[in-house]
This record gives sequence, structure tokens and C-alpha cells, in this order.
Amino acid sequence: MGGGGAAGDNGGDFRNKVWSMTGGPNCRPKHWRRNTAIAMFGVVLLCIPIAMKSAELEQRPHHPVRPIPSQLWCKNFGTKDYKEYE
Repeated sequence: MGGGGAAGDNGGDFRNKVWSMTGGPNCRPKHWRRNTAIAMFGVVLLCIPIAMKSAELEQRPHHPVRPIPSQLWCKNFGTKDYKEYE
């Protein structure tokens, strides 16, 4: 009753048949470094046009009190003089 295996199967290594989110005994798959590098390259490739479009659409209704890093590449921000607004 209940064993789930073939008749006469007395044990064996069941870990290869068990699925786990961390990979179980195969937690280091082949070519994991290459696959990770390809995935990171894809993420960077996807983020570049998004950042460019974000810089193109950025607008500030009020002049900032102190410098903001995105003003270095934002073309919609006019003057960068902060002393006249203090």
C-alpha cells in the first residue's frame, strides 16, 4: 500500500525525481555563468531605450533647490543656475 514505486524497488536515489525550486541536487546547472551574462545583457539592452525615453519626457514644473543628477542628461531643463532661486 502506498509506496509509489515499482514492485520490488527497495529504495534507490529518489532525489533526482524530486522537483525543488532551488534545483535540489542540480543547483549548479551547466553554463549558469553564460546564461546569467546573457540575461543581464538583455536587461541592460532593454533598460537603455527606457532611460532615454524617460530623459526625453522629463519635465520639472519648479526649479529645484539643489542639483539633481538627471539634469545632466535632461534636455528639457533650461538654466542650471541655483543661486538666483535661493
